[in-house]
Amino acid sequence: VAACRAVAAACGLRVDDAMVLNDSNRLAVHLRPCDVLARVAPRARQNGANFEIEVARRLAETGAPLAMLDPRVEPRVYEQAQRKH
Repeated sequence: VAACRAVAAACGLRVDDAMVLNDSNRLAVHLRPCDVLARVAPRARQNGANFEIEVARRLAETGAPLAMLDPRVEPRVYEQAQRKH
């Protein structure tokens, strides 16, 4: 969740609250009030992330009913440095 908040802030999006929607092999987090859904995965599980972005882009071009990629943020995989414990 901290990584979502940090990347969103770096992209100029305001985040006051982050709610976890799904916690499995990837984390889905709803960021508010910027109203963004972020997906987070450890580096070892990031395979397919770029493919998912491309699929979303192509589906949006067809007018398919889905959540759109946010135009305020470049559609790419963002990496956040791991914190040392």
